[in-house]
Amino acid sequence: MIASDKVLAKLDFGAVRERLRNHCMLPGAKELAEALAPESDLRTVRALLRETDEGKILLRINPLFSVRGAREIRPYLERCDRGGTLNPEELLEIRDTLKTARRLKNTLIDGGQSGKDQYSELYALRETVDGIVPQKEIEDDISRSVSEDGDINDRASEELARLRKAKGISQQRIKESLDGILRNPSYQKMLQDNVITSRGDRYVVPIKMEYSSAFPGIVHDQSASGATLFIEPMAVVQLGNELREITLKENREVQKILQQLTAKVTARIPEILLLNEALIKLDFILAKARLSEDMEAGSPLVMNKQEVKLIGARHPLLTGPVVPISVGLGIDDQFLIITGPNTGGKTVTLKTIGLMAVMMQSGLHIPAESESRLGIFTRIFVDIGDEQSVEQSLSTFSAHMTNIVDITREADSCSLVLLDELGAGTDPGEGAALAMAILAELLERGSCGVATTHYGALKTFAYNTPRVENASVEFNPETLKPTYRLLIGIPGRSNALSIAQRLGLGSGILEKARSFISERDTKESDLLENLEDTQREIELKKRSVEEEQKKAEYKAAELKKKNLELEEKYEDIIRKAKEEAVDVVRQARLEAEGIIKEIKEAQKKERREQEAALEKTRQGLKKLSEKVYETEYTGKNKSGPKPGQVEPGQTVYMPNLRQKGQVLQKPDNNNEVLVQTGILKVSVPLSEIRLVDETRKPEHFAKTIQGTFGLSKAVNLRSEIDLRGKLVEEGILMLDKYLDDAVITGINQVSVIHGKGTGALRAGIHQFLKRHPHVAAYRLGEFGEGDSGVTIVELK
Repeated sequence: MIASDKVLAKLDFGAVRERLRNHCMLPGAKELAEALAPESDLRTVRALLRETDEGKILLRINPLFSVRGAREIRPYLERCDRGGTLNPEELLEIRDTLKTARRLKNTLIDGGQSGKDQYSELYALRETVDGIVPQKEIEDDISRSVSEDGDINDRASEELARLRKAKGISQQRIKESLDGILRNPSYQKMLQDNVITSRGDRYVVPIKMEYSSAFPGIVHDQSASGATLFIEPMAVVQLGNELREITLKENREVQKILQQLTAKVTARIPEILLLNEALIKLDFILAKARLSEDMEAGSPLVMNKQEVKLIGARHPLLTGPVVPISVGLGIDDQFLIITGPNTGGKTVTLKTIGLMAVMMQSGLHIPAESESRLGIFTRIFVDIGDEQSVEQSLSTFSAHMTNIVDITREADSCSLVLLDELGAGTDPGEGAALAMAILAELLERGSCGVATTHYGALKTFAYNTPRVENASVEFNPETLKPTYRLLIGIPGRSNALSIAQRLGLGSGILEKARSFISERDTKESDLLENLEDTQREIELKKRSVEEEQKKAEYKAAELKKKNLELEEKYEDIIRKAKEEAVDVVRQARLEAEGIIKEIKEAQKKERREQEAALEKTRQGLKKLSEKVYETEYTGKNKSGPKPGQVEPGQTVYMPNLRQKGQVLQKPDNNNEVLVQTGILKVSVPLSEIRLVDETRKPEHFAKTIQGTFGLSKAVNLRSEIDLRGKLVEEGILMLDKYLDDAVITGINQVSVIHGKGTGALRAGIHQFLKRHPHVAAYRLGEFGEGDSGVTIVELK
């Protein structure tokens, strides 16, 4: 156990788990969130963080990706295992879960070429769904037998269809017989109302009480007033008996079908359980990713040693403007002693450090800058807050010491120790001495940690002890309020007199208090004040330098961007000119062919001479066309970069494609280099690439590389087109242009919304897609994708 439940509660980890739980959809995933706890194995922690990383990448690729459609089916499977029978609604929930699992596996693994390219680097997520065994046969059996409203379909079995047909005939015969009774003049005066109704499963007519003995039949009910009897006419009693018998047979057949479907589910319980566990884990991973997005968090570097390097860390439960902290432990300093006024943020700083460690070791992203790094701690100890216990007759000091005794017994070199108000609750002299002894013991054991205190002696202890550093929370003397900023290397003052003055304590009392402070303490306070002022001036200058540096970097980036835009515009102009030239040649060819045709028809008598002239004309046109088509724009650098100038990881620009990409391999013997642009990998000659003055920043793991398209359509083009309400010819024209734009943009799969209607638009679109050169395959949408109202198109 890394940290006890008590420690996790002190660090507010329970609230983080609750936020994670709220992002889960399945009850099983919510259970995982509630049981989440930190791990101490380095590989396990990195694997858990990798899952969260991939979850964020997946949501970035497909923001709507989820396990929506899956249900809580574990109770149903348990009942199947005990020999129970599932009802139609439960069977539908199992079918929906099986269908969702199959769909998600198809998306991540078996989704065709586009899916493999898009999700190929999501190793952890693909491994999670790889164990899913699709149960298409069970899905189809349930869909065929059970309707969406929970009824058993007639096509579930031939016997059920026969019985329901017979039931309909029987009901019709009863209705005809009863209609005859209602129309019979001799019964008109006996009827209370001219209607047919039912009692139980028997058809009856309302007869006035005084005619009950005169009307032949069986009494099934009486009205509340007693004036009406509901009588089943004797003429339909036998027909009612036959209907009742058919109904009983129908119910037995329905039960038989439910038992057969339940038996098929029971036979596949192990596979379905594994499938359900995969969905639960996937839902949990996506919940971690969504929590990371909510907290604007990221994955820290995980170190194989005990250290803490937090940059711009924010407590995830604080609302409103949050002042981030930056702190380091285990690198240069082993222990940090934080001093300063009450309500200055010392305890929050303590909790933030501990919570960051616990979240990271639980596989959660932390709200801190990407350069932050954390080591693995096998134990985390915390002593925070008022531990006074009336039941155990413990004072605040005694309760704190009980915790600290346990800490000093168990802490080691792999432990993180967080102590709030160390030595408080007793005589200041003895408390300070005890605090220094405790810290010395923890230092000897090699533990890393943070302690907050008001004792001035501990400030001196930090100055004189190696690997121990002073820190303080900043206090603004002008506003007499804390700024909550952590200052490393500067001890803090309690500012008790300043705070008392702000709260309205009399000046006479304050003067007496100052007279009781020793001269040494006064000098020490003045020295600390000077140090704080100096630190504040340094921080202000540092911020000013950083702002100026950011402005310079921004201007440099803007200039680089404008330069690139000018180059792209220049290349676009050349390319457009080339395209215009090609159009001119094409038009000239058409005109020439027309002239040739006219000459052929007009001068057939001079065939030999005419053919020679025609051939000469064609050769001239061919040379002109080839000259235009073979002209390639090479830009300002016609030869391209040299092989030695191109290295993996560089960003290059390809003018012919109008795209940027990342170099994956060094140039080969043919002077071709492998470049990834978007989700495509292409081999490009060195002469067709341009070096871009950018460096690739190292990532914590191999992320999906996404190219930057030079076309504005890549930003605006949606992955679906709605053609509902269009004529077939109009829809095909719109679809043809849309598919061209999609191919240029790099979209691999699109959805064509045509609606169900008469089916004419769908048929016309399918006929068009069969012969379209950009289309690799197409299919109707599945459940959740729009069914037959949508066609899913995969592009080459």
